[in-house]
This record gives sequence, C-alpha cells and structure tokens, in this order.
Amino acid sequence: MKWLRFGVGALAIIAIATFTAVQFGGLEARRLRSEVRRLEQERQHLLDYARRLSASCRVAQVDVVRQRKDEYGRTITTLLWQEIGRNGLRGKPLAIETVGDLVYFEALVIKFDPQLVGEGDPERGTSLALFRRIFGDQQAPESVPDLDRQARPPLPEDDRNTVLHEELWRRFWEMVDDPRVARVYGVRVAQCEAPAVPLHAGQIWEVALDAAGGLNLRRMHVLDAEGAAPPRGRG
Repeated sequence: MKWLRFGVGALAIIAIATFTAVQFGGLEARRLRSEVRRLEQERQHLLDYARRLSASCRVAQVDVVRQRKDEYGRTITTLLWQEIGRNGLRGKPLAIETVGDLVYFEALVIKFDPQLVGEGDPERGTSLALFRRIFGDQQAPESVPDLDRQARPPLPEDDRNTVLHEELWRRFWEMVDDPRVARVYGVRVAQCEAPAVPLHAGQIWEVALDAAGGLNLRRMHVLDAEGAAPPRGRG
C-alpha cells in the first residue's frame, strides 16, 4: 500500500507539473503571438511613415513647343504650361515665351514638419506650392507678369483643406519673416524656390513636388515631328 500511495502521489505530481507546463506554455505562446502582431503593426507603421516622407507628386507639365533666335542672338522659347491638381485635374494651358538658355519656374513653397508628413496629417501631409512666374535667364524676373491664377486646376467641392491653405498663403510672407508664426501652423520652411533647366524644342518636362521637400524638374519625353509624345518608356 505504501508503494501504491507513493505511485499515486508521484502520478499526481507529474500531472500537476504537466498541467502547469502546458498552461504556462500556452500563456507564453499567446504572449509571443501578441508580441509578433505588435511588431508587425509597428513595422507597417514605419513603412507607411517612410513612404509618406518619400512621396512625390506631379504638379505641372511643360511642353516646349518651339525655339528661335532673336535679332540679338538670344534664345526665345515658347512653352505650354499646365498645372496639375492633387486629384489629377489639369488647369487651363498657358502659352509662355521666355528669353535665355535657362528657364526658371518660380513658386512660393511651404514645407511642413516631417512628423506631420510622416503621420499623414490630412491638411499638412504634403508640401504646398503656389506658382508665381516663369522667366528666362536673360529676363528680369520683375519684368515678367505673374501667372494667371484662373488657370490653376479646379479644387474638388469637398476639399476641406481650402480654408487652411488659403490662410497659409495669406500669411506666407509673415511666416517667412517670423519663424514663430510658421511653427503655429506646423510649417518647417516657407520660401521661394525657382529651379531652372535648359529647355529644347520638342521636350516635355514635369514639375514634381516632394511631400517633405520642394520642387523638382524632370524631363519626361521628346515630342515627335507631329507634336505627339511617344509612349512611356521611350522618352
């Protein structure tokens, strides 16, 4: 009987130990699964954050229609300028003539705090640009008229950012002059930018705006003899 009681006791201890191990093992497994889910969500958040910071979108297109030399030997470029809205809608094309070998595209640019951009703030999740004028390197900028504001792309009726963005443009020079005002709106930089490139007849250029940065110019295509752009991949 003594050995029987000892055997039963040993079995009970083993059962309790096994049950405890299984229970604790299950808890550990659940904890590990929960930790894996948390890390996966954190990884996805970081990927989305980085994607927003590195995003860029087209904001205008430039078609170089023709070039000629004037009586002074200066390059006269005729280009077609068309702004592109965030929703893909295009504004009215403007025919512009510049003088010089380099052509400048001047805009007021607002860049927001990177954290606002990375987190995808609905109103301040990407830089803003308001194009002002286009001129050649042999023209005085002040001699060139400002771009027609009526030619800008139409805004969607449900655009909730209009009020804030209009206020930002209204206070643009105030933010340039006083960083404290800029910080109130989460603005990191407010400045004029005027990237320039040499243009040649038949080219098509895009103007892009980085979500956390400024303006960039990139050649897209070359027009053929009939003025049409080749399919993507050949330009």
